[in-house]
Amino acid sequence: MKDKSANVKKAWALALGALWVLGMAGGVFAQEKVKISIGHLVHLTGAYAAGQAGSNEGFMDAIWSANKYNYVPGVELVGTWADGATDVSKSMAAFKKMVAETPSPVVIVGESTNVGLALKKWHQSQKVADVEGGSDDEFYRLPSWVFSALSPYVNEMGAWVDYYLKNIWPQKGQNRPPRFAWLTWDNAYGRASITDNTKKFLKSKGVEIVGEEFIPLVPTDVTPQLIRLKEKGVDFTFGGMYHTALAVVLKDMDKLGMIDQLDVGIAYAIVPQALIAASGTLAKNVYITGVVWDEALWKEKAPKANEAYEANQRQKFIKLSWASGFFKSAIAVEAVRLAAQSTGPKKVDGEAVYHALQQMKKFELWGLGPSVTYTEKKRYGQDDIVLMRIKDKQVHTLGMVPCPNLTLHSWE
Repeated sequence: MKDKSANVKKAWALALGALWVLGMAGGVFAQEKVKISIGHLVHLTGAYAAGQAGSNEGFMDAIWSANKYNYVPGVELVGTWADGATDVSKSMAAFKKMVAETPSPVVIVGESTNVGLALKKWHQSQKVADVEGGSDDEFYRLPSWVFSALSPYVNEMGAWVDYYLKNIWPQKGQNRPPRFAWLTWDNAYGRASITDNTKKFLKSKGVEIVGEEFIPLVPTDVTPQLIRLKEKGVDFTFGGMYHTALAVVLKDMDKLGMIDQLDVGIAYAIVPQALIAASGTLAKNVYITGVVWDEALWKEKAPKANEAYEANQRQKFIKLSWASGFFKSAIAVEAVRLAAQSTGPKKVDGEAVYHALQQMKKFELWGLGPSVTYTEKKRYGQDDIVLMRIKDKQVHTLGMVPCPNLTLHSWE
């Protein structure tokens, strides 16, 4: 009897031990996180490469930050990327390769108006939203799975014109209408702000439109374009180009004695510190319609971004170039968080993220810039810009300026 009792006790002990091990294993499995992929179609080669240096690192660092702080409970975010090489056909191949991965990205961050336009229908057919760094009226034509991260270039131009007329033109002491011209890259990004709506807006403000001058992607001499503007007595301009192109423009402006005659407005996507490095004091009358705060304000306004930049030792990259990837990645991460909150982590797919983006309201980019809001019809995020001026080889933040809605599509 004694031996039998001992055997029973031993069996119970083994059974309880097995149950304990199974329970522990069940706890571990219960805590295992769902892996969700976010993609980045970036341009590390070609004409856009210099302007996007560091943006992929910024993209990955936002995912690093989200994972560190368990920003999306129950989820481990995975970043994947491909080089579009500033080329539509190569970008399309990169997109197809990314969506074929396992796990497939539930959202992709884009970095080009040209590419975003070419892939608009592909995003819809593949049911993967594009948090796009480019901006164009065609993105906002529904149906659209493209969600522009920033204010449209037409709206950025409107904000610059409003600021100029209120704060700069009165100081000129001229008793005539101000003269305006587009001075911009000859591509979709550069031409995006030239629309019937923006022309009507300028005329309604009493501004005289005197021309449109286009700059090649990699310019060497733009004196013919500038001479035409000089002959027309242009006071201020607007356009889109990277610092590599604008540096050539400013040098030719200096040769023609135009630096102090012209206030140059440039849309988001140019990196002011890179322009200063390339142009020095020649950039003293350049105004940038930015989408994030200047780096001097990050410790106060955007500690997560500042921490990620320093912790991952990104100091070799200009902060605002790095931030271009970080802030768009943060929007994608927030969309995944909203989707997981709605459906549960295991059911998050491209369609869930697409619907989550439409529910995003006043998301403040973790303090990095003006807030982002989308709706069922509104496909651009920001309604304000951070206006910056370069002067004395320094970036001066002039403040946040509201944007008029000059898009062709009503979303209200």
